[in-house]
Amino acid sequence: MFSRARMTMPDGCVWGLGICLMLLSLSACIPVTPATPMVDIGDGGFLSEEPCGPPCFWGIIPGQTTEAEVIKILQRRGMYATCEVRDFEPEGGERVISCGSRLIIGFERGSEVVNGIGFSPSLTIAAEEVITKYGEPELVEVGGLGVHVIDFQLTMAYPGMLTWVRLSLQDKLPYILEPSTRVRNIAYAVDFGDPCYYEDNPLWKEWHGYGEYP
Repeated sequence: MFSRARMTMPDGCVWGLGICLMLLSLSACIPVTPATPMVDIGDGGFLSEEPCGPPCFWGIIPGQTTEAEVIKILQRRGMYATCEVRDFEPEGGERVISCGSRLIIGFERGSEVVNGIGFSPSLTIAAEEVITKYGEPELVEVGGLGVHVIDFQLTMAYPGMLTWVRLSLQDKLPYILEPSTRVRNIAYAVDFGDPCYYEDNPLWKEWHGYGEYP
Protein backbone atom coordinates (compact mmCIF):
# COMPACT_ATOMS: atom_id res chain seq x y z
CA MET A 1 0.00 0.00 0.00
CA PHE A 2 1.02 3.60 -0.15
CA SER A 3 0.86 4.12 3.60
CA ARG A 4 3.34 6.82 4.50
CA ALA A 5 5.19 8.14 7.49
CA ARG A 6 6.52 11.68 7.21
CA MET A 7 9.58 13.25 8.74
CA THR A 8 11.17 16.65 8.48
CA MET A 9 14.69 16.62 7.09
CA PRO A 10 17.40 19.00 8.31
CA ASP A 11 16.92 21.29 5.33
CA GLY A 12 13.24 21.71 6.13
CA CYS A 13 11.97 19.35 3.47
CA VAL A 14 9.20 16.93 4.29
CA TRP A 15 10.18 13.40 3.35
CA GLY A 16 7.32 11.07 2.47
CA LEU A 17 8.28 7.48 3.21
CA GLY A 18 6.33 4.84 1.29
CA ILE A 19 6.09 2.16 3.97
CA CYS A 20 4.74 -0.47 1.65
CA LEU A 21 5.32 1.43 -1.50
CA MET A 22 8.61 0.39 -0.71
CA LEU A 23 6.24 -0.74 -2.73
CA LEU A 24 7.71 -3.12 -3.89
CA SER A 25 7.24 -5.76 -1.65
CA LEU A 26 3.88 -6.10 -3.25
CA SER A 27 3.42 -9.57 -1.82
CA ALA A 28 3.97 -8.19 1.66
CA CYS A 29 1.43 -5.41 1.16
CA ILE A 30 -1.35 -7.29 -0.61
CA PRO A 31 -2.78 -10.36 1.12
CA VAL A 32 -2.59 -13.25 -1.33
CA THR A 33 -4.79 -16.33 -1.13
CA PRO A 34 -4.97 -19.32 -3.46
CA ALA A 35 -7.96 -17.59 -5.12
CA THR A 36 -6.06 -14.36 -5.78
CA PRO A 37 -5.78 -13.93 -9.57
CA MET A 38 -2.36 -13.52 -11.14
CA VAL A 39 -2.55 -10.50 -13.42
CA ASP A 40 -0.58 -10.65 -16.69
CA ILE A 41 1.33 -7.36 -16.63
CA GLY A 42 3.82 -8.19 -19.39
CA ASP A 43 6.59 -5.61 -18.97
CA GLY A 44 4.05 -2.93 -18.08
CA GLY A 45 5.50 -0.85 -20.89
CA PHE A 46 8.74 -0.41 -18.96
CA LEU A 47 11.01 -1.51 -21.82
CA SER A 48 8.56 -1.82 -24.70
CA GLU A 49 6.98 1.60 -24.02
CA GLU A 50 3.67 0.05 -25.06
CA PRO A 51 1.46 1.99 -24.76
CA CYS A 52 3.84 4.30 -22.87
CA GLY A 53 7.06 4.22 -20.87
CA PRO A 54 8.15 5.37 -17.40
CA PRO A 55 6.65 6.91 -15.38
CA CYS A 56 3.56 5.96 -17.38
CA PHE A 57 1.91 2.57 -16.88
CA TRP A 58 -0.84 1.69 -19.41
CA GLY A 59 -1.64 5.39 -19.72
CA ILE A 60 -1.69 5.94 -15.95
CA ILE A 61 0.70 8.71 -14.86
CA PRO A 62 1.45 9.75 -11.26
CA GLY A 63 0.40 13.32 -10.57
CA GLN A 64 -1.93 13.42 -13.57
CA THR A 65 -4.35 10.49 -13.91
CA THR A 66 -7.55 10.45 -11.84
CA GLU A 67 -9.17 7.48 -10.15
CA ALA A 68 -12.07 7.54 -12.64
CA GLU A 69 -9.60 7.38 -15.52
CA VAL A 70 -7.71 4.51 -13.83
CA ILE A 71 -10.92 2.52 -13.51
CA LYS A 72 -11.77 3.04 -17.19
CA ILE A 73 -8.28 1.93 -18.25
CA LEU A 74 -8.46 -1.21 -16.10
CA GLN A 75 -11.95 -1.97 -17.41
CA ARG A 76 -10.75 -1.66 -21.02
CA ARG A 77 -7.96 -4.09 -20.13
CA GLY A 78 -10.61 -6.51 -18.86
CA MET A 79 -9.01 -6.71 -15.45
CA TYR A 80 -10.92 -4.36 -13.18
CA ALA A 81 -13.01 -7.30 -11.94
CA THR A 82 -9.82 -8.72 -10.42
CA CYS A 83 -9.09 -5.49 -8.53
CA GLU A 84 -10.03 -4.32 -5.06
CA VAL A 85 -10.24 -0.82 -3.60
CA ARG A 86 -8.65 -0.51 -0.16
CA ASP A 87 -8.91 2.63 1.95
CA PHE A 88 -6.11 3.14 4.45
CA GLU A 89 -6.73 6.87 4.94
CA PRO A 90 -8.34 6.39 8.39
CA GLU A 91 -5.06 4.76 9.47
CA GLY A 92 -2.95 7.60 8.09
CA GLY A 93 -2.31 5.87 4.78
CA GLU A 94 -3.76 6.23 1.32
CA ARG A 95 -6.52 4.78 -0.79
CA VAL A 96 -5.30 2.14 -3.22
CA ILE A 97 -6.51 -0.12 -5.99
CA SER A 98 -4.80 -3.50 -5.90
CA CYS A 99 -5.10 -6.02 -8.72
CA GLY A 100 -4.01 -9.53 -7.89
CA SER A 101 -0.52 -9.66 -6.50
CA ARG A 102 1.19 -7.76 -9.33
CA LEU A 103 -0.30 -4.26 -9.45
CA ILE A 104 -1.08 -1.55 -6.91
CA ILE A 105 -2.10 2.05 -7.60
CA GLY A 106 -2.22 4.66 -4.85
CA PHE A 107 -3.94 8.03 -4.59
CA GLU A 108 -2.83 11.13 -2.71
CA ARG A 109 -4.68 11.60 0.57
CA GLY A 110 -7.82 13.63 0.10
CA SER A 111 -7.47 13.50 -3.68
CA GLU A 112 -8.51 11.36 -6.63
CA VAL A 113 -5.20 11.84 -8.43
CA VAL A 114 -2.72 8.96 -8.68
CA ASN A 115 0.48 9.54 -6.73
CA GLY A 116 2.13 6.15 -7.15
CA ILE A 117 2.11 2.89 -9.10
CA GLY A 118 3.84 -0.37 -8.26
CA PHE A 119 3.92 -3.48 -10.42
CA SER A 120 5.74 -6.77 -10.79
CA PRO A 121 6.41 -7.56 -14.47
CA SER A 122 5.19 -10.90 -15.76
CA LEU A 123 8.17 -11.00 -18.12
CA THR A 124 11.77 -11.48 -17.05
CA ILE A 125 13.76 -8.24 -17.12
CA ALA A 126 17.48 -8.18 -16.28
CA ALA A 127 19.43 -5.30 -14.76
CA GLU A 128 21.50 -5.10 -17.93
CA GLU A 129 18.38 -4.44 -20.02
CA VAL A 130 17.33 -1.60 -17.72
CA ILE A 131 20.75 0.07 -17.95
CA THR A 132 20.98 -0.43 -21.69
CA LYS A 133 17.61 1.26 -22.12
CA TYR A 134 17.78 4.04 -19.52
CA GLY A 135 21.43 4.38 -18.59
CA GLU A 136 23.08 4.02 -15.21
CA PRO A 137 20.92 4.80 -12.17
CA GLU A 138 21.61 8.02 -10.31
CA LEU A 139 21.59 6.28 -6.94
CA VAL A 140 21.26 2.79 -5.45
CA GLU A 141 20.13 1.50 -2.09
CA VAL A 142 20.39 -1.91 -0.45
CA GLY A 143 17.69 -2.64 2.10
CA GLY A 144 16.61 -5.59 4.21
CA LEU A 145 13.18 -7.20 4.11
CA GLY A 146 11.57 -9.49 6.65
CA VAL A 147 11.41 -9.95 10.41
CA HIS A 148 12.82 -13.34 11.39
CA VAL A 149 14.56 -14.07 8.10
CA ILE A 150 16.14 -11.09 6.43
CA ASP A 151 16.50 -10.88 2.68
CA PHE A 152 18.18 -8.02 0.87
CA GLN A 153 17.29 -6.24 -2.33
CA LEU A 154 18.94 -3.50 -4.32
CA THR A 155 16.93 -0.53 -5.60
CA MET A 156 18.08 1.50 -8.59
CA ALA A 157 16.71 5.05 -8.53
CA TYR A 158 15.98 7.17 -11.59
CA PRO A 159 14.60 10.37 -10.02
CA GLY A 160 14.31 12.11 -13.37
CA MET A 161 11.81 9.43 -14.42
CA LEU A 162 10.12 9.22 -11.00
CA THR A 163 11.17 5.57 -11.08
CA TRP A 164 12.59 2.95 -8.72
CA VAL A 165 13.62 -0.46 -10.03
CA ARG A 166 13.95 -3.14 -7.37
CA LEU A 167 16.00 -6.24 -8.06
CA SER A 168 15.75 -9.83 -6.89
CA LEU A 169 16.20 -10.80 -3.25
CA GLN A 170 19.48 -12.16 -1.89
CA ASP A 171 19.99 -13.78 1.50
CA LYS A 172 23.20 -12.07 2.56
CA LEU A 173 25.41 -9.04 2.15
CA PRO A 174 27.18 -7.75 0.23
CA TYR A 175 24.55 -7.68 -2.47
CA ILE A 176 26.07 -9.03 -5.68
CA LEU A 177 24.79 -7.11 -8.68
CA GLU A 178 25.34 -8.80 -12.02
CA PRO A 179 24.09 -7.94 -15.52
CA SER A 180 21.72 -10.90 -15.27
CA THR A 181 20.23 -9.93 -11.88
CA ARG A 182 16.47 -9.94 -12.34
CA VAL A 183 14.04 -7.09 -11.76
CA ARG A 184 11.59 -7.95 -9.01
CA ASN A 185 9.28 -4.96 -9.23
CA ILE A 186 9.06 -1.38 -10.46
CA ALA A 187 7.52 1.71 -8.91
CA TYR A 188 6.65 5.17 -10.15
CA ALA A 189 5.78 7.92 -7.68
CA VAL A 190 5.63 11.70 -7.64
CA ASP A 191 7.80 11.76 -4.52
CA PHE A 192 10.60 9.82 -6.21
CA GLY A 193 11.60 12.96 -8.08
CA ASP A 194 11.94 14.95 -4.85
CA PRO A 195 15.58 15.53 -3.78
CA CYS A 196 14.42 15.26 -0.15
CA TYR A 197 14.04 11.52 -0.66
CA TYR A 198 17.78 11.19 -1.13
CA GLU A 199 19.59 14.14 0.45
CA ASP A 200 21.28 13.44 3.79
CA ASN A 201 20.09 9.83 3.63
CA PRO A 202 23.12 7.55 4.04
CA LEU A 203 21.24 4.53 2.67
CA TRP A 204 21.43 5.91 -0.85
CA LYS A 205 24.80 5.41 -2.50
CA GLU A 206 26.35 6.43 -5.77
CA TRP A 207 26.29 3.88 -8.57
CA HIS A 208 29.67 2.19 -9.04
CA GLY A 209 28.81 -0.39 -11.64
CA TYR A 210 28.24 -4.11 -11.32
CA GLY A 211 29.75 -5.91 -8.36
CA GLU A 212 29.34 -5.80 -4.58
CA TYR A 213 27.16 -3.37 -2.63
CA PRO A 214 27.45 -3.56 1.18
